[in-house]
Amino acid sequence: MAKKRPRKADHEGGSPEKVEDSRQRPEKLPAAKAAPEPAVKIKPKTDATRREVQIESIKKTVYASVMGILLGFVSYYTLGIGNQRPMLWLSAIFFVIAMTYFIQKFTYRFMGINAAEFKSKDWFYVEFLAVDLWLVTWTLLLN
Repeated sequence: MAKKRPRKADHEGGSPEKVEDSRQRPEKLPAAKAAPEPAVKIKPKTDATRREVQIESIKKTVYASVMGILLGFVSYYTLGIGNQRPMLWLSAIFFVIAMTYFIQKFTYRFMGINAAEFKSKDWFYVEFLAVDLWLVTWTLLLN
């Protein structure tokens, strides 16, 4: 159905081109609230801060790797091939995971790394390195 155009007679003194139909006029909605500003403004990273972050990540990587290698040697000399008792190697895995987590959690602050800022992916990364290198080292020593 075609929309009716208001006539000049309906509106005193106005031309039909300038008159708006009430159905065509958009309703005025309350102004949208402005989004709150973020609490922390992100500063652009300088070369110095990038370098510090890179050094910190290298420290985390090397520390977890060395810990895994040392635990591989400890496992070789204490557990041997790990088949004397059933499920000994499986319990060793859980022991290594728990031990590396707690050691890293409490020793990173002495290295200048804030472990409280770690997210789950950071913990997964360092734990994977430690456990992976533990298994690789122990396997290489057994062969």
